[in-house]
Amino acid sequence: MSENFDLAAVRRRKIVDLVRVRGAMGIRDLGVQFSVSEATVRRDLKALDDEGIVVRTHGGVLMNSNVRVDLPNEERKAVGAAEKRRIGQAAIEMLSDDEVVFLDAGTTAHAVAAYAHQKSRCTYVTTSLGVANQLQAQGIVNFYMIGGSYEPVNDSFAGTLAVSALRSLSFDIAFLCCSAVDVGKRSISVASEVYAQVQKEVILNTRRRFVIADASKFKPNAFMRTSQFDQITGIITNRELDEGTIAKIRDADLELVLV
Repeated sequence: MSENFDLAAVRRRKIVDLVRVRGAMGIRDLGVQFSVSEATVRRDLKALDDEGIVVRTHGGVLMNSNVRVDLPNEERKAVGAAEKRRIGQAAIEMLSDDEVVFLDAGTTAHAVAAYAHQKSRCTYVTTSLGVANQLQAQGIVNFYMIGGSYEPVNDSFAGTLAVSALRSLSFDIAFLCCSAVDVGKRSISVASEVYAQVQKEVILNTRRRFVIADASKFKPNAFMRTSQFDQITGIITNRELDEGTIAKIRDADLELVLV
């Protein structure tokens, strides 16, 4: 019988946390740590190595120093706050008064929610506790909170329960957060394997899909790819983005909003 995806994903995330703290771990030690067989650990390490987040060695694993990992939400809120506010305002201005809007889990989505009162007749859906609290603070009554397994790094819910709920919904527009926008590979990626499944489901069920990312996110090597450029409608980002990156986005025929 194949292992439950959520259990494997949680264990792999914990492996990454351990390796990031210690720098290296052995297969035997990881098996004891998580009470699983060495064969299971090897499968985990192969999956993580394939994604480029760790480097397998003979008998163990090292952290890939080139990989970007997400800070907790509270630490990220202070990074580029003014730029995120401009992105949030621009996102809200794109909405009509009666659309169904998905707001992703991330601090830039919090910035969008802070202006939701300007389009209070829209229906908002989120997996993020912080975004839901912001919507409530804005006096929004038409919003839905998707539940599931709690993800502390971005204060949101994911897993099979969240994915199942999202499959029954459809959205006019989604504002998607990310860990990295790789303009060379024309891809969007996040740091969490579990949350990647949520974002992929949203992308499948949304008519217009906009990535909301400040200029610092335009780098390679986040953990889990969620979409290619041809699966999204456009990107909302800061005018500080360099001209070379802007040219590559426009070459990909994406709608680009600079604020």
